[in-house]
Order: sequence, then structure tokens, then C-alpha cells
Amino acid sequence: MSARLVLGQLRAHAGRYLGTLLAIAVAVAFVLASVGVLRTMAASADATFGMRYANTAVLVQNLGDRTSAGSEAAREEAAESQRLGLETIAATPGVRAVTVDAQTYVRVRVEGRAQQMTTTTALATDDGLRWQPLAGGRLPATPGEVAIRADADLPVGATFEVQPTGGGDPAPVTVVGLFDLAGQPDMKSAFPLYATDEQVQQWAPSGAGGDVRVASEGTVPDAALAAEIERRLAEVPGTSAVEVSTGAAEADALAESFMGGRDDYTRALLAFTVLAVAVAALVIGTTFAVVFAARVRETALLRCLGASRWQLRVSGIAEALAVGALATAAGLALGRFAVSLASREAPRLGVTIPLQEVTVPGRAYLLAAAVGMGVTVLTALPSLWRATSGSPLEAMRPADVRPDPWWRRLAMVVVGAAVAAFGWHSMSAAVAARDVVSAGAWGVLAFLGVHGVAAGALPTLLGALGTVVGVVLGPVGLLGARNTARSPRRTAATSSAVLVGVTLTATMVTGIALLGPAIQARLVDRVPLDVAVTAPGGLLPAGLPETLADTGGVAESLVVTDMYAEDPQGKRTVLRVADPERISEVMRRDVVLPGPGEIVLPESSPVAADARDGDTVRFTFFSDDDGRDLVVRRTSDQWALAAPDSVPAWPAAQLPDGSPWPEGVEVPDQFVPRTELWLRMDDALEGEQLDAALQDVRSAVVDAAPDLAVTESFASREQIATSVRTVLTSSSLLLAVAVALALVGVANTLTLAVRERTREISLLRGVGVTRTGVWLMLVLETLLVAACAAVLGVVLGSAFGSAGAEALTGAGSGVGGVFGGLTGAAGVDGNENLPVADLVKVGVGGVLGALLAAGVAALGAVRTRVTTS
Repeated sequence: MSARLVLGQLRAHAGRYLGTLLAIAVAVAFVLASVGVLRTMAASADATFGMRYANTAVLVQNLGDRTSAGSEAAREEAAESQRLGLETIAATPGVRAVTVDAQTYVRVRVEGRAQQMTTTTALATDDGLRWQPLAGGRLPATPGEVAIRADADLPVGATFEVQPTGGGDPAPVTVVGLFDLAGQPDMKSAFPLYATDEQVQQWAPSGAGGDVRVASEGTVPDAALAAEIERRLAEVPGTSAVEVSTGAAEADALAESFMGGRDDYTRALLAFTVLAVAVAALVIGTTFAVVFAARVRETALLRCLGASRWQLRVSGIAEALAVGALATAAGLALGRFAVSLASREAPRLGVTIPLQEVTVPGRAYLLAAAVGMGVTVLTALPSLWRATSGSPLEAMRPADVRPDPWWRRLAMVVVGAAVAAFGWHSMSAAVAARDVVSAGAWGVLAFLGVHGVAAGALPTLLGALGTVVGVVLGPVGLLGARNTARSPRRTAATSSAVLVGVTLTATMVTGIALLGPAIQARLVDRVPLDVAVTAPGGLLPAGLPETLADTGGVAESLVVTDMYAEDPQGKRTVLRVADPERISEVMRRDVVLPGPGEIVLPESSPVAADARDGDTVRFTFFSDDDGRDLVVRRTSDQWALAAPDSVPAWPAAQLPDGSPWPEGVEVPDQFVPRTELWLRMDDALEGEQLDAALQDVRSAVVDAAPDLAVTESFASREQIATSVRTVLTSSSLLLAVAVALALVGVANTLTLAVRERTREISLLRGVGVTRTGVWLMLVLETLLVAACAAVLGVVLGSAFGSAGAEALTGAGSGVGGVFGGLTGAAGVDGNENLPVADLVKVGVGGVLGALLAAGVAALGAVRTRVTTS
């Protein structure tokens, strides 16, 4: 091999290699940008759901919870346990700071709004443990000052009234600070308040419970520190219900509760990386196939002059390495710039990614460089081997007009069909097992099989179709249509470029569209109750339930009786009593319902903390004489539930001597059941219609009694939706990268394919075909090939996208749903979310991109003088 030969070939074919450089650079940039954006997606999830635990090494729950204490003695005992526990935690080696997120419920009345129940949380005095970022104003310093969410539509300096739930007079408070909590979901309240610990304790005369967060000095691993704290707390009296975990584990659990395990997104990163590498290989391979196929006659001439096959092959590999190295360097720079540009422009485009979390790991550069160099050489070898095989005289004929033997194309179809069937079957099994990485790898194999079938069968099928269609298009159209069968390798390269681009884009479009509804379903799962109406003393005004039930937009209403249930240890909880069937009707999803003789308790409840699901515990309600043995059922929801027949009825009114209460005399409040009202809004309402219906509910509540509180879950759902959008909308950046790669691959391949047909174009011009006729022939030929490849790409992409969504979240509709959604067939589950309109745009866009590239290249080719060709 001569270095002069390599340099000479690079200079002589600089024009051809310019397109190759672009294809490799974009492929490398695609891999790097894909990994960078997906890593940003994972980091965004960490930032979104892990902010409140960012500097928390250890989390301690249920330490000295006084809210469940049924007597003053029990509350004092819980307070003492908390004091001793905090001292024990603070004395543990490796602990830097400790804070208690004391929290209590209060009633808030903002002028012009219905009263609502909300939470007040104590702010940490330690800067590291105070996770709420201040967006305006200052932190509360004294009682009477609060901070609120910046998106609560109240400015700094606003005042409103706060009333403790346990009684007491309303007191005015002033907003002194605004926290930027965009994307931070709050499941307990849509309008949380933050105040000093002194203020929280004043509003919670019975004591405010809360999680204990611990900051580490950094000298002890978090897991080891958590284990040591748990061991020490076990020796403190009254801490049997304490749960100890690391802050990272709690952030993981929070993210998983909203979006599924973050491991799913790590696996999605790997799966998409596999897809990116496969697509890059196909784009680079197609480009080299066109480049080396055009040099078959040149290599034959060199062999006639004495060059050996080995010399030409080594020279070709050296050329590929030189081109690959230069293109890889450019691609790495382009990919990093693309990630930075996308992150910088994301807010303006409506993509809310935390910019400080944008990151490209060092291994991503190594992976992208390996793709650029390794794939370049591997994909160049087959084309180079074909170009240097056979006799020099046979090679003097243009490669693109030498028909492939029929048996070769038949073998491609048979082998491709077998590979596609095996890959599809394996991918379906991986999807059923929710194995995203394996599903992605098998999906690539299935696509390669389909690609082989298309390369082998499409030229023949298009030639037959072109014979029919070409008659309608006239002589020029017929010539262009038959060219698809006359030059099978060129047809295969053109269809491959369009098929790869359209399939990739359609896969991304389908996957993003199907993941959205799945995430929305998770939001409803987290907040199944729409509206709750409560009164300060638990006494709803007469007639209010009937009024709200008849209010427009209210689909279901249920009056729930509230009572206390106390366990043998003296801990108690508010128990909601109602008909289980009616509870299921008012909830938006299935919840754990109590059966006869059962009580449903939240998993986090300190009441009957030692009881497992199925254990029997004796509870008392209004007195020590009304005990009932109830079977405990655990739930992840927040309500303790029981059926009316499983608990004693509310005590009947009677005189001190036990005689019945006189008729016509007002019954004392102590004998009136405490109730609250649960509402479910009409499922068909959304947007402005839903807001109007909710306003009607608020107005009816205010008219009935100004001190009633309305708790709505829609605002909490919107906060969660914002959190999810913060993570998922970054997938649109992946879509942009995919579209860019697809367009470059199509344009590069078609441009090279047209440019290498100068001899054919000159011959047509020489026999009298006009420039317009030649241009029209090339465009019509491209249209026929691109249209067929685009249709196949849309079908494959929708199937692969649906399979990917199903593997990630179970949101896909399967193959039947894909074909049903594309054809509009009814009765196919899951096809209603398939983005048919967007898929049509993808297919049309692929065809238009191919036509534009071919048209521009053909316009330059037909302008070449016949004598110079």
C-alpha cells in the first residue's frame, strides 16, 4: 500500500467523501447526543423527584408521632420518645445536622376563594437540609409569617387567615417568601404553607408529627449511617414503629411512585443507544455502498495496471480510517454542541429540563468514537470486498447495472424473513417480560431482517409495479419505473435510506405518544379522589350534600362518616366509614376496600403498626366498651376505611340518666355524626369546562358556610404532570436528533446515487431526452422507491414504538393495536392513542425529503454537458 495512493484517492474523491464525512459525523453526533439527552432525562428525574432529599443522608419516619396519640399521656410519651430519639440521632458518629419536618393541617381562607384544607410544614434551620429554593422575598422568621409556592398566584406581602383544625380562632398571616417548587409534586396539598417550627407547634396543640431528616458529615456511607441510627433507635423506648432509610432510597421510591422505577429509564437509555448504533451503522454502510460501488471500474483499471487486490483493499481500509477519524472528531464536537444548544433552547421551545443537570458522560464520547471508527471500517469492508472481487474485465462494467443473480436475491429474502421472524418473536417475549434492553436488541435484529427482505424483494416488486404505473406516467415515467428493477443495488440503497429514516422517526413518534397517556394514568392512580368537602367541627350544613350532588359537572357524591379508631397501644386514626361499593364509585381507580369485619389502614399509619395484612386487632371507637375485633388490610392510599356494619353506630342522643332524648329539643353536637363529602367530577370535563364546574362547587360551598374547606386534587395532579413533563418532554429532543439523522441519511444517499449516474444521464441526453425529461425520470424513480419504503417504515416504526412503550410502562397496544390504529379498525384495544396523523406526516415527510434530495441532485446532474460526461 502506498501512502501516495491513499492521499491521491482522498483528493480525487473528495466530493464523494464529503457526503460520507457528513453521514459519519451526523451518526456519531446522533449517538453522543442521544446518550447525552437521555442521561439528562435521568438526571432531570433525579433533580425533580430527589430535590427534597438532595442533602439528606438518612430519613427517619414515625419517630414520636403525637398525631395518633389518643390521650394526653400518650402524647407526652410520644414527645419524650421523639426527644430521646433526636438526641440519639444527633450523637451518632457521622451526623452533621438533624431537622424535623413537623407538619400539621390547617384551614386557609384567601379572599375571593373557598376555604381549603392544607398543610403547614416547618422549615429546616440548616441551610443544607432546607431544600426549598427561594424565588422571592425572604424566609419566615417569626410566627405570623409564611412562605408559599411561587405558582400559588399570591404575591409577597399578601395576607390571609389560617385556622388550626383542632379549634381556635382564625389568625392572619403574611406571605414573606415565595419558593420555586415548579415540578415538585405535593400529594397532601395543592397550596402548602411553610413556616417556622414555633408557628407549626402553635397551630398543632396536640403536637405536629413529621419525618426526621439527617445530614451526614460525609465520613460514613449513607447506608452504614442509616444502619447505625436504626440500631441505636431500637434501644429507645417507644420507637418500635420507626422506619429508617437513606435519602437516595426515598427519592427512588418517590420517583418510582410517579413514573415507575428509574431503572426503566436506564434500560431505555441502553436500548436507545443500541438503536442509535444500529441506525448509524446502516447510514454509514449505505453511504459506503454507494461510494465503493461507483469505484468498481476504477479499481478494475488499477488491477489491470498491476495493483493487487490486497493493496487495493488495504488502501480502501486506510481511506475509510482517515475519513472515519476526521468525521468522528467532527461528530463528537457536533454532538456536544447539539446537546448544549438543545438544553439552552429547551425552555423557549417549551421543554423544561433543569439546565444544571445537562451532562454528557465520558463513556459516551468513547462509545460515539467507537461507533464512528468501528462502524465505518466494518461497513466499508463488504462494499470494498465486492468492489475488488471478480475479474478486472467484468468489473469494468458499471456495478449498478449488473443484475444480481436471482438466487442471491432469493437467498436474501429467505434469510431476511427468517431473521425477522426470529427477531420479532424474541422481541415480543422481551416486551412481555418488560426487558427493555433485550427488546431493543431483538428489535434491531428484526429490523435488519426486514431490511434484507426489502433489499432482495423490493426491486423486483417495484419493477412489476412500475410497469403498470409507468404506462400512466408516459415514456419518461415508464423508464424511471423500470430503472428500479434494472439497478437493484441502487434501488436497495435508496429504499434503505428512506426505510431507516422513516422507521426511526416513526418509532420515536409512536413511543412518545403512547408514553403520555400511560403517565397520565399513573397520575390518576396517585390521586384517585377528586374533591373532598370538610367542616371545622365535622358538621356539614344540612342540604349541602344534596346541593352538590345536583351541581353540574358532579358525577358522583358520597357522604362519609368520620370517627376515631384506637388500637390497644392507645394510638388512634381518623376512620372513614361508608358503603364499600359507593367508595369504589366515587374513586377514579380501584382502591383496597374493607370487607365485613375488616379495617383498611395505610401502610404508613402508626396505628396497629405491628399488624400485618390479615392480622386481627381489637379496636375501640367511642368508649372502652364498644371494642371490635377487625382484620387489618393494608393499603398504599392515605385513608383508613371501614364498612358501616363493621363498626359501632354513632352514639344515640340521650339524657344523663340514660333515657331517650326528648323530641323537638335540639340534639347536642356530640351526638351528631361527623361527616365529610367526597365528590367525583364528570370524566368528560377538562380544561375550562372543568374549571367552571369546580368553581360552581366552590360557590355552593361558600354559600352554605364560609368556614367549609374544599380540597381538590386537580391542582396536585397538575403539579405532578409538570414534574413528569420536566422529564418526558426531553424525549422531543431525541426526536429532533432522530429526524436530523434521518434527513441527512436520505439526502446523502440519494445525492450520491444521482451523482454517480452521469454516464447514464449523458447517454439519455445523447439520444434526445431533454433535461426536463431526465430530471423527471430521476424524480419519478425516487418517488416510487421512497413511497414504498416510507409506507413500510411507518408500519415498522409504529410497531417498534408501541413495543417499546409497552416494555417501559405497559402502555403499548401490541401488533394488533398498531395495525388496527393505522387502518382505523374498531375493536382493537389500545389503538386510540396511536398517533396516526403524526405517522402520516412522518411518511409524507420522508417521501418529500427523498424527492427534495433527488431533485436537487438531479438538477445539477442534468446541467452537465454531454461532451464532458
